[in-house]
Amino acid sequence: MTLPLQYFQLWLLKFFTFLLGCMSCFYFQAQLGMTPVMGAALTGLLGTFIPETKRIEKTHVHANIYMGAFVAMGSKITDQGFWQILVVSAMGSLIYFAMSRYFKGMGGRLGLIAFISSLLGLALKVMV
Repeated sequence: MTLPLQYFQLWLLKFFTFLLGCMSCFYFQAQLGMTPVMGAALTGLLGTFIPETKRIEKTHVHANIYMGAFVAMGSKITDQGFWQILVVSAMGSLIYFAMSRYFKGMGGRLGLIAFISSLLGLALKVMV
């Protein structure tokens, strides 16, 4: 018998998968010289190989990886360094965790959340 994940564990799993998507897309761009679109496509492809088990089926692991790849693909936030990526991943996963039920059935929600979290990350960078 598997126990359902608690809220903090659920958010933590979303955060790490978001961060994984962002960092892997950034790695493909910076180290392998791929274009942002190719890096995001490869990240999404590799993310599909993560099995969806009973324990994590409600966490939308794949969606978080795609959002992380969107952030690394579409913004210059990855040029700011690891801490900025970490902050944006925390904000993006928190937005998805809190707002996903309101975005249900809405097309483009993953890109919208990635866009909002990138904007918030840049705004935070300017303010600090």
